[in-house]
Amino acid sequence: MFASRFVICYLLLFVGNFSIGQTQSAVIDLRNADFNKTISLDGTYEFYWNQLLLPGQFDALSPIYFPFPSLWNDQVVGNQTLDAKGCATYRAKILLPDSSGFTLYVEDVYSAFALYFNGKLIAKNGQVAMSPDAYRPKWRPQFVTLPHVSDTNELVLQIANYDHSKGGALEGMEIGISDEMGGEYLSILAYDLVLTGSLITGGLFFLGLYFFGRRDKAILYFALFCLIYSYRVIGFGYYVLHSLVDISWYVTTRIEYLTLFLATFVFGRFVHHTFPLEAKKIIWDILDGICLVFIGLTLLFPVSVYSHLVEPFFGILLIYIALTFFIYVRAKINRRPDSTFGLISIGVVFLVFVYNIFVYFGLWEEYKAVSFWGYVSFFFSQSLILSFRFANSLKQAKEEAEKASQAKTDFLSTISHEIRTPLNAVVGISHFLLQDKPRKDQKENLVSLKYSAENLTSLINDILDYNKLEFGSIEFEEMTVNLKEVITSIYRGYKVKAQAKGLDLNLEFDESIAIEIITDRTRLNQVLNNLLDNAIKFTKNGHVSLKVKRQGESRDKITIRYEVEDTGIGIPEDKLEQIFERFTQASSSTTREFGGSGLGLSIIKRLLELQGVTIQVRSKVGEGTVFFFEQEYTRGVARKVAPVSFEDQEQEMVEKLHGRQVLLVEDNNMNVVVARKFLKSWNMKIDLAENGEIAVQKASSNYYDIILMDLQMPVMDGYEATRAIRAAKNSVPIVALTASALVRVQEKVLHYGMNDYITKPFDPEELRKKLVKNIRG
Repeated sequence: MFASRFVICYLLLFVGNFSIGQTQSAVIDLRNADFNKTISLDGTYEFYWNQLLLPGQFDALSPIYFPFPSLWNDQVVGNQTLDAKGCATYRAKILLPDSSGFTLYVEDVYSAFALYFNGKLIAKNGQVAMSPDAYRPKWRPQFVTLPHVSDTNELVLQIANYDHSKGGALEGMEIGISDEMGGEYLSILAYDLVLTGSLITGGLFFLGLYFFGRRDKAILYFALFCLIYSYRVIGFGYYVLHSLVDISWYVTTRIEYLTLFLATFVFGRFVHHTFPLEAKKIIWDILDGICLVFIGLTLLFPVSVYSHLVEPFFGILLIYIALTFFIYVRAKINRRPDSTFGLISIGVVFLVFVYNIFVYFGLWEEYKAVSFWGYVSFFFSQSLILSFRFANSLKQAKEEAEKASQAKTDFLSTISHEIRTPLNAVVGISHFLLQDKPRKDQKENLVSLKYSAENLTSLINDILDYNKLEFGSIEFEEMTVNLKEVITSIYRGYKVKAQAKGLDLNLEFDESIAIEIITDRTRLNQVLNNLLDNAIKFTKNGHVSLKVKRQGESRDKITIRYEVEDTGIGIPEDKLEQIFERFTQASSSTTREFGGSGLGLSIIKRLLELQGVTIQVRSKVGEGTVFFFEQEYTRGVARKVAPVSFEDQEQEMVEKLHGRQVLLVEDNNMNVVVARKFLKSWNMKIDLAENGEIAVQKASSNYYDIILMDLQMPVMDGYEATRAIRAAKNSVPIVALTASALVRVQEKVLHYGMNDYITKPFDPEELRKKLVKNIRG
């Protein structure tokens, strides 16, 4: 498309010698013309070479005749051979109907003109002159209202050129009714301004996409192509820019040629980077090198030199178009996802190219909207290529990120399993030894061992929880809970720990909220446990307080405020926001003195945010810290449950487990030792299977009240063993012993038909409760 005008120029150089008419008359009769459309003033004009004649100076002269429009280059007129550089005067008589309100559209010429109508100067571009010193070139098409129209009118046109390699007129003049011509002018202005604005906007958008995206060079080159070509729309053809800004002809002409060569260069780079496998690099490098040579010549030499470059460059353009079409076809054959739009765009270029040729030869009528929509279709199709390419890159990035995240999750799962398995033995044995009435010195060592193992377990849990939050796999399980029971249980759990450090642990519970609420008990426990654990850890003397207050309520909703207050070391004001970031504590010395991963606060902040709650903090160094948040709950349905004493609950659990048959499926000897000790202490009868295959055999031939099933074992894992047991219509309760705390593992456990799961290293009391819960009867 951007070469269509140069194609016409190129053809004129070959057909120009055949355009000189033999009619020795310079009269254009339009008296019977249909002025519902514009009328061309092309025809045979009186021609005076190297003369600039004014109206009234023709009477004593003998004219020769020359077609208008046509170039001067090497044309033979009479006994004269015309040169591109020089000046000439054209004269014709225009016969018009007896009417007023005509407007003349005058195209630019090479390279300055003055136009007279009935003896009056009505339009000019630059300054015509007989010598280069007095002449000044300018290109700007004009719409001129004709004054004093009569039936017979004289039209005199002076043209001068001393710079360009072409001389004369490439485009003709048109006449029409003023209203129609005014509408045509506005449509030209609108088409060019809209298209220029669209190209600049699109170019800047894709440029931003490149700099703030993945730095795809195809996007960069298309952005540059849009920006460069926007000048060719507004600064070439109808030269709308020249109507808005007065710029030197020598500057605009150089830019005009540079943008032609440069637009071709960057479009070639765009095609090469869009389909690199289809585009042969060496061919594109040669073509790009030729374009760069043309650009260099335009920058270094005057217009009389670089204006010769258009004709040979037309051949380069044809090669570019043909090669681009070939590449898009190959891309389509190779099923590139964005190749269809490439073929559409190059097809549009070809059709508009053919259309302009047919219009020039008068075979088709010209419609400016055709070129406009051709441009729009071309750029839209090319932008769709990039849209598909960008969307595909985002899809690939998403898939890569998901693979990386999955790899991280799998790694954490594996590491968790490898650490939890021996840790289960450490925690279990330390529990058992502490129950075995150790000496005082032994008890101190066992407490330290148990505390260290629990800290390590807590660290693993924090890392896994943070990974689940980051991966978006946290789910909240709403249930009806008695808030007072939950808070009291947490308080009792930490009272011993606080007393061991010589601290007072206080509970302030608003009795007016001793009701049932609907919430995720596990997550509430996790948040408050973490806050209390931190408060006790960072407090050397004084007290820690847990406060639960009613903040507001409605018929079915209640808002509760939680506060955890301590008299610990405090947090500097400038670190209050930082402490909620992952792996961050108030200072490095805090980490060294008190330990911790720095994940706890980050986890609880995210857990609360997922429930629409914001945690806040007040602190003063040396005086203490208060963490607080408010959460709204739906009231639960009150349940009337007969009070059961701790002693009664304990007796019920002892009786339910006594003499029960349990199949322990575990391949790790240390875990077997630990589990056996606790199961025996509850008077249960134990059978052992070293892998899933043996477990299936034993389950088919023996009766068991419950099966404790490890998941990762040789020969047959726990999943397949459970599947086989259920396939045999055996409904025995199966509880998974898993070293993974990942949600997807827990879901998989239930999917394969297991009834419940417990995560290693398990608390003996938690294991006992799971057994009681799942054993029938």
